[in-house]
This record gives sequence, C-alpha cells and structure tokens, in this order.
Amino acid sequence: MDGAQELKLQLQAEAIADLWQEQCSMHTRLFELTCDEYTHLLSSDMDELDDSIEQKRLLIQDIEKMDSIRKALVQEMNAQWSEAKIEKVHTLVEFLNANGQKSNGQRIEKLNLILMDIIDKIQAQNKKNQLFLNKALISLRELKESFGGNKKNYKTYGSNGATRSNLGR
Repeated sequence: MDGAQELKLQLQAEAIADLWQEQCSMHTRLFELTCDEYTHLLSSDMDELDDSIEQKRLLIQDIEKMDSIRKALVQEMNAQWSEAKIEKVHTLVEFLNANGQKSNGQRIEKLNLILMDIIDKIQAQNKKNQLFLNKALISLRELKESFGGNKKNYKTYGSNGATRSNLGR
C-alpha cells in the first residue's frame, strides 16, 4: 500500500470511527428518551409522552441515516481493497489492524462495545415500558367492564395451571 492509499484508508477509518462515536451519542439520547417515556407513562402526562415519542421517531430516522453513511463507507472500502471483505465489525477491525490502522481499529472495537451496551439498555427499558402499558390496558379494560355492569367472574389458577372460578367458594 503506497502513501496515498494509506492516507485514504486512515481517513476512511477515522470517518467510520467518528460515525460509531456519533452512533453512541445518538443511542444514549435514545435511551434517555425511552426512560423519559416511562416517567411520562407513570405520571400519565400524555402531552410529554407524545413529545418524547416524536423525538424518538426523529432520532431513529437520524440513526438510520448515519447507518446508511457507515454502510456506504464500508462498501467503498470493500470496493477499493479486495482483501477487505468487511461484513461485520470484527472483520472491519481485523482489516484495519492488518493495514496499519490499529488505533482506529481499537477505537471502533471499544465504541462498538459501548454501543452494544447502550442498545441492551434501550431494549430492557422498552420492555419495561411495554409491561407498564400492558398492565395499564388490562386495568382500563377491567374498569370499563365494571362500569358496563358485566358480572365479573374472578378466576384463579389452580395447582395444575388451569383456571377455576372462585364464585361460591
């Protein structure tokens, strides 16, 4: 690899690393918005909840744009260097390490670990939000039924896992 190619690879590697860092920042913001959603759900503040959901939607669009840029950079690297064969973070890091870009490879590897951790936290918080919503919907349905004059049959699970009626017991 001559000096011009080395410089080009370095610039591409730095650009990809910068994109990874930006992805970390954007996903951190997404996590914060997901936590805000939960807070708004707990306080029943629907206006703030709507605002958080809209901010999340816009942020996810920005994340998708950044990911498209990253994919384009990787495709460019694969087209320029036949030995690159970059498909995943692991192969990107290996290619960079083998071609004098160890510091950028390490930076990307570390940022990817951070990104994966943030994504795990977002998924866990989304599950928590969904559980809260499911419980709220069940409560609303029960409340609606109680106002409708429907006779309520209370059910309990028996030892075999089947439900049984508790009426008359």
